[in-house]
Amino acid sequence: MTGHGTVTLPVGLVLAGGESRRLGSDKAQLEGATLTLGAVERLAAICAEVAVADRGRELVPGRRSLADGPGRGPVAGILGGAAVYPGRSLLVLACDLPRVPAGLLAELAQAKAADWVVPRWEGGLEPLCAFYGPAALAALAERVCEGRFSLHDLADGAGLAVRFLEGEALRRFGDPEEMFFNLNTPGDLERWREFKWT
Repeated sequence: MTGHGTVTLPVGLVLAGGESRRLGSDKAQLEGATLTLGAVERLAAICAEVAVADRGRELVPGRRSLADGPGRGPVAGILGGAAVYPGRSLLVLACDLPRVPAGLLAELAQAKAADWVVPRWEGGLEPLCAFYGPAALAALAERVCEGRFSLHDLADGAGLAVRFLEGEALRRFGDPEEMFFNLNTPGDLERWREFKWT
């Protein structure tokens, strides 16, 4: 929040540094980095700045490529973003969530007095499609120092102002099961190729 009461837009952060063990090939580079480019485009519709946490591999020309921060897995990518953009909020989207609509991301970006805004539905939390304010990022860094790398329980005992986007407020953007389709296995890849143009 600035002194004039306007909201500073978060930095869009695409998570594209995973090892893709279950898929068997690097999902961030599939078909000319289609997944990564799609995530960049959706975040760029909302955020003036978009960076790619891809372990410094420079997957997307013209976009800042970030090395991992401390920790492992998605946490390392998020903290890599926090290190490069200190004091800024991050709007995080994993490249392997190809069906998250831009409208949902825009809703997450409009965090009003919340440190962490995360979708929640019958399938659980979606912390790889979420808004992380500076306090949430600081709490995440503290957890990593303690050897804790899970994102799902970030709110537990951290004293954060958390907003869950759930129920009808979430469903107005689509069916959560479809929106949060996660591309992890060869079977998921086949499904994505079947419906990605629809």
